[in-house]
Amino acid sequence: MSNSPYGAKSWVSYLKDRPLPVRNSVLRRLQRKLCDASVPLQDLKKVIKSDPVLCLHMVRKASELHDKVDSKVTSIDHAINSLGLDHIESVAKTITPLKLNPSSVAQKMYFRYIAVSHHAASQAQSWLLRKKTLFAEETYLASLFYGVGHWLLWQHAALHMSEIQIKIREENTDVVLAETDILGCTVQEISRGLIESWGISELAVTSLEHETSPNKKTLAQLHQRALGDPRLSAEVLRDINHLVQEKFFPVKLSNWIALTTSFGWESTKSMKIIDIINDFLNAEIAETINNLHITCAQSSRIYHVPGTLALAAEMLLLPSPNSINYRISSKEAALLCNAMPATAQQTAAKPKSPQPRENDTTPVKNKSEFLDKATYDQIAERFLKGYTAYSQPKHILRGLMQGLSKGLGFNRVAILLVNHRAHSLKTAITYGFDDGHPIHAFKYDLEVPSLFKKLREKPGCIWIKPSNKEQLLHRLPETYHDWGNPNGFLLMSVFCDKTPLAIIHADYDMAGPEITEFHYELFKHLCSTATSRLKIIKK
Repeated sequence: MSNSPYGAKSWVSYLKDRPLPVRNSVLRRLQRKLCDASVPLQDLKKVIKSDPVLCLHMVRKASELHDKVDSKVTSIDHAINSLGLDHIESVAKTITPLKLNPSSVAQKMYFRYIAVSHHAASQAQSWLLRKKTLFAEETYLASLFYGVGHWLLWQHAALHMSEIQIKIREENTDVVLAETDILGCTVQEISRGLIESWGISELAVTSLEHETSPNKKTLAQLHQRALGDPRLSAEVLRDINHLVQEKFFPVKLSNWIALTTSFGWESTKSMKIIDIINDFLNAEIAETINNLHITCAQSSRIYHVPGTLALAAEMLLLPSPNSINYRISSKEAALLCNAMPATAQQTAAKPKSPQPRENDTTPVKNKSEFLDKATYDQIAERFLKGYTAYSQPKHILRGLMQGLSKGLGFNRVAILLVNHRAHSLKTAITYGFDDGHPIHAFKYDLEVPSLFKKLREKPGCIWIKPSNKEQLLHRLPETYHDWGNPNGFLLMSVFCDKTPLAIIHADYDMAGPEITEFHYELFKHLCSTATSRLKIIKK
């Protein structure tokens, strides 16, 4: 395919009507039972509930029927009972069968993520039954379809998904940042859009909303609560207790543990989530771990595709650097490119980053200490002692821009403003960048874990340089990697009292020298004095 979707709306539009195949053996078993006119509905339920994709097809059809009478499907059993034999038979006729090709990474990963979803749903259902609370079946349905974006993407955009796995497993990129770089959004956003467009589970839609997703700080507080940490204040503890009691919480929690343990049960992240689960169940940790393992094994027994490694089998393996095969070979990629979008096309569609001129062989010289020391000192003094013209935040930012460019001598400076309502970062003022440079249109979601999010959370200065680029660049969005000087650039957040106002980018153009310790310290000093002045004018 020539064009690749990019962004949640684009992916949902591309995927929502795509066929989702069911394992050939399961579909044939269902069709054989349907040939028997006297088959009890209970027998059909067993076959349908053994396959999550088959469940999805039935729930989608049942939801269509329920919409006509303004009601909702609340469980898999409810959907099957609503359909009856005739509708089940008509749905079965429209489903595409899929027989596993053992050499296909895309197919094996497709079945793997279906198994992950079944594992999540099984865990959520077991917890609510153990707690003897309501909505166990509705929670099972929502948990089962929470990861539906993974299913469709591995079936219809496997090249993108393979690239995401490479970023996560080989480059140690955060999951959310990796997905956003490749897809333009998270898989969670795609799953939410798909479920909302199909109208199959209000609880799943609520669970998938980013607004209901705890941030890093809240997750840490959840773990503190699980450990009985006395440092949690009464107010924070009250907020955490409220979150844990939400109807969507077990849906999220079950998918966290299923998705995280698919990368390994022994990881620190997995163990922290198990602590949170143990606290949610108010049980003993040994009992909780035992029950988690039992439920995982039961899930693998119910849904297993011969030719793939069962999740329960992985659970039993000793920790090892070896992992599943997630890389799509060039041979398979050549075949898949005819049926699904290729990542190369997506990259080509993005704005091209300016590169240094190849014929520019002029030796790079170190910058002199100041371009104009008097200008720098004057602006720094005005920030420290006050200045009548600096009465609003925009005045401070323009003064900072002048001090960094005209005073300290940075060839390029950009001020990226923080939008608190939209949780985003957007370029507001630039100096020294070409008119066609993509930084002018730069916008970034600050909910995505990255260095930008870190700078928003607390004041700080980050110096990207040749010696640390390999460790730090993967924590910035991919589109940003080539925009800064290859010899390094600076990023620092500016706060207005305790609220982040902007992030400042500064460098010496694409062919400039490395930033010296001298310029790093003075850049940091001027941004810090700007923050001090902003705090004063806020009062």
